[in-house]
Amino acid sequence: MTYFAWFAGLTVVLLVLLAYWAWHSRDRGVTIDEFSGAKEALESVLLWFPAVNQVFDPSDLEFIRQSYPETERLFQQERKTLAISWLRHTREQIARLMGIHLRLSRCIYEPHATIRFDEFRLALDYLFFVVVCHLLLIFFWLRGPLRVRKMVGYTMGATERFCVAFARRHESINPGRLVPRPN
Repeated sequence: MTYFAWFAGLTVVLLVLLAYWAWHSRDRGVTIDEFSGAKEALESVLLWFPAVNQVFDPSDLEFIRQSYPETERLFQQERKTLAISWLRHTREQIARLMGIHLRLSRCIYEPHATIRFDEFRLALDYLFFVVVCHLLLIFFWLRGPLRVRKMVGYTMGATERFCVAFARRHESINPGRLVPRPN
């Protein structure tokens, strides 16, 4: 019974989020600049991936402890700041991509069952990303970024799944249906 309640609650949250996004994007098309900006936002998210592993690498902390113990606290504060900055940047870019995607959904060539499944999968990936990001932010504040490496892996996995799904959907857009640039 408990699992059913969680599933039902998650379903309601997902439907409310989708309704909210649909309501706010109903009157606005996507400009060509926004379409191009989507690719830039996607690349911006993926650009951080190699650096993220270094930010959360505990070997740097061990080096600091052994070589410069007086700077350990400062090092951990800086890593926390950098980790939170990465998470906020990623969350903002993914939210931007989701907003663009919802408005781009009108520009799809041929809607069929596979596309509807892709839409549902993208929404689930986005919801999972949002939940994991909020949990990760809480753990950053409670434990510090160097102790939540496994959760960072989940966040990066959720980010990557969303980006792959978004890139796949981005390719199926008809650029001819985009709104011209406002003068």
